[in-house]
Amino acid sequence: MAYQVVTNVKIIQDIKTCPYFRVNLGLSNTIDTRDGKALRETDGFQHFYNVKYKTTIFGQGNIGDIMFYVDHYIKEDVLVFYSNNEEFPFEHDPLIVREKGVSFFLGHCLKQMEEQHEERIKQQVKDEITQKEESEERKKKANAEQIMINPGAVSFEDLQEYLKKKNEDRYS
Repeated sequence: MAYQVVTNVKIIQDIKTCPYFRVNLGLSNTIDTRDGKALRETDGFQHFYNVKYKTTIFGQGNIGDIMFYVDHYIKEDVLVFYSNNEEFPFEHDPLIVREKGVSFFLGHCLKQMEEQHEERIKQQVKDEITQKEESEERKKKANAEQIMINPGAVSFEDLQEYLKKKNEDRYS
């Protein structure tokens, strides 16, 4: 799985000390067209980031499948990991970097990111189940007779139930 990391220049300098870091500046961010300059869309993540944040990021290199980019407008000491355009921000901890190294710190961030991602997935599943239960409850509460009793208080579910009942009566 490919990951992207966007951070400021100061943190990129720390990351470049990792023995596995390979410099890969990538392609230019824009291309010349007849109408002037346009964004290059070959690097989908750079294009996504530019459209979302209205700023340009510059490729710096990679460690395996992890691509590193610098955003010169980030002033805080943060690293933002992206996985499938999903954002996971982390505070830079220079103490851990100094004591245990950049590789340990990045591994720690990746592990936390995967845990957060699993939690988000679990939460989405819970939300979907809750929504299904609520919609089933609304369908159970639907009253086809409500249209005859009080037409002004009819809900969509009541109307669906009324039409369903009417079709059953018609074909039976």
